[in-house]
This record gives sequence, structure tokens and C-alpha cells, in this order.
Amino acid sequence: MQAWVVRGDGEPAAVLAREAVAEPDPDRLAGLKLDLAGWVTDPALLGNDDPEEAALFATRTAAVAARPPYEDWVLLRVDVAALALPDVTMARGTYPVRVARPYITGQEAVGEVIDAPPAKAHLVGRRVVAVTMQPWGSLAPVCVGVGPVFEVPDGMTAADAAGLVIPAHTGYHAAVRRGGVAAGERVVVLGAAGGLGSAMVQIAAARGAEVIAVVGDDAKAAHVTALGARHAVVHGGGDVAAAVRAQLGVAPVDVVLDPVQGDMGPSARWLLAPDGRWVVCGHAGGLRPIDPHFYMQNHTIVGATLGGYTRDVMRAMEHEAQDTVVAWWREGRFRPVTTEVVSFDAVPEACTAIAERRTRGRVVVEVTPGAAGQA
Repeated sequence: MQAWVVRGDGEPAAVLAREAVAEPDPDRLAGLKLDLAGWVTDPALLGNDDPEEAALFATRTAAVAARPPYEDWVLLRVDVAALALPDVTMARGTYPVRVARPYITGQEAVGEVIDAPPAKAHLVGRRVVAVTMQPWGSLAPVCVGVGPVFEVPDGMTAADAAGLVIPAHTGYHAAVRRGGVAAGERVVVLGAAGGLGSAMVQIAAARGAEVIAVVGDDAKAAHVTALGARHAVVHGGGDVAAAVRAQLGVAPVDVVLDPVQGDMGPSARWLLAPDGRWVVCGHAGGLRPIDPHFYMQNHTIVGATLGGYTRDVMRAMEHEAQDTVVAWWREGRFRPVTTEVVSFDAVPEACTAIAERRTRGRVVVEVTPGAAGQA
């Protein structure tokens, strides 16, 4: 099959290559384990004899030695796949965990289940949305779905479903489960026009919060206002706290939802009231050391990522988020934010647009031509 593969480190347009690769199958998955970087696979079996990759494989193998094989997967014939910032940072080698080379990029897919272990055999033949992990990502005709595998809700297009699970589930985890956003609170969302930011704007608004969405330009301001933000603040590349105060005054906020970090996150923290929460849930602006003097302001720094829990806890979390967000979608209080559909050939250019902050919401790829609009 033809897939978008990364073998080195660099900008996506430079390191993404469309290659013929073998399809994943149950025999290749038998006995394998997962960590935060994906399937723990021997790079030599994937055609890579680099000593550094072999050393990484040995380290990962030792770290997961006590875990059972991962059997919560499905094989998926892909119709539509989503792109996001991790496709950029994984290619650059700046993702928070090292992703072994080679790998197929893509972390989210919609398609038909063509095979599954006994626990998920009831899904064979059904149309689902699934998270994918490397090396068998979603930018291929066949991928491996893991963890949260849900049937596409009736009436939702494939394009919208492809951009639903990761933004909505991560946003719910960050805003609700970890951030504790409540009705009446003032909540700042950084990177608010991105995929995750767009989801968090809607989730915080659905919880009854007053949402202050921080964005980079006027078009993105219109985007977040349409999603339910009470205020849209264009930072213009300058100090975020100063931009918010210039528009809204000096009244403090209760929560900062931060998928950006870099210079923006620490600046926004100065908007918090005492006992305010800075919820760090991404790294779009890069990872920076956190000032140890933060404790002087009685602020709480909260880390939020969908990983590190036991499988039983993860399943319960996944179903809670999916049930809540789909209910909001049916009520008109949440919508997937797929804003662009591109062809399979256009993946490198689309990743470049994401890297250059030229996109809003979620960009999805038609792996099967004509599939995006199917409901």
C-alpha cells in the first residue's frame, strides 16, 4: 500500500515521503506492546538498521517489560484521516517523546473495521472513528486503531468524525477532568483557533464559563466567536497578558487552558487570580522550563495529557468524554471543527500550512477519494 512515511528528522515537506509499505496485519501485532510513543516495534523489521534506533528500541522494550501485550486494537480500511500539529513535531523530532523511525504519520482516522481481536470482533464491518499510533498511523489505506474506537454518530460526516476524537477528548480532559472549569468562571484559551483550542472554547462555553479566546489574527477571531467565545483577543505576537488586559481590563481570570506553552503560556499565567489554574495541555509554541517562583502567586499548574492511566481507567474516561461531547453535538452546543479537506497527495503541503499557523480547526485528508462528505 502507499503511505506517508517519515524516516528522518526535519520539516514535514522535507521528510515526508509517499512510499509502498506492507499493510499491518494481526500476525505483525501479536505480542506487541504500547508506550506513549506508539507500538514498541523492532526497527530492523521495518527496514531500519540505524544503531540509535536499535538502542531506542532496547530502552523502550525494557520500560514496558512488565506490561501485557496490547490487544485493544482494530484494523481499519481508511476513508478519511486527520492532520494536526503532532504530525509536524514528530517529523521535526521535537515531539515530547521520541517516535521511532520509520513510521507512518497520522493520529486519527475514520473507516471500516476489517479485522479485530475477539474483544472488538463485533466492530468488524462497521464504520468507526479511531485514534492511531505509530508506526501504523492513519495516512495509509490500512491503519491500526487503538484505545478509543467509536462508531461514527448517525448524521455526522466522515470529515467531521475524523477531526472529533482527539480534540474533543483531549479538550474535555484538560478543561473538565483536569481543569475543573465550572459555570461562571472566566477562562482564557490560548491557541484558541487550532483543533484542540477550538474544542476547548466550546467545552468551556458548554460548562457555562465566560470564554476569552486568544488568537493570532482577525479571521481566527471570527472563527472562535462563532464557536461561543465571549471575547476574542488578537495577541499580534506580543505579550498575551497585556493584550487581554488592554481589551478587557484588569479583572483576573480563573483558568488558563494552554496548548501552546512557549513564551505565551508563562505570560498568560499572570492573568490568573490567586488559586487560579494554569492547565498545560500541549506544546505548540515549544517546551520551556517553568519558573519555580510560580508558587509565590498561589497558582496551580495542572498537567493534562491522555496517557499514563490504566486501560480500565482510560476506557471509562473515553466513554465519559465521547458520551458527553456527542450529546452536546446533538444539542447544538458542540461541533467538530473540520475546516478543510485535502487530497492524499497534498499531505506535505497541508502539514507545512499547520506548521506555519495558517490553518484553523482541523484539516482532514481524503485517503479514499470522495469519502469526506459521507454520513
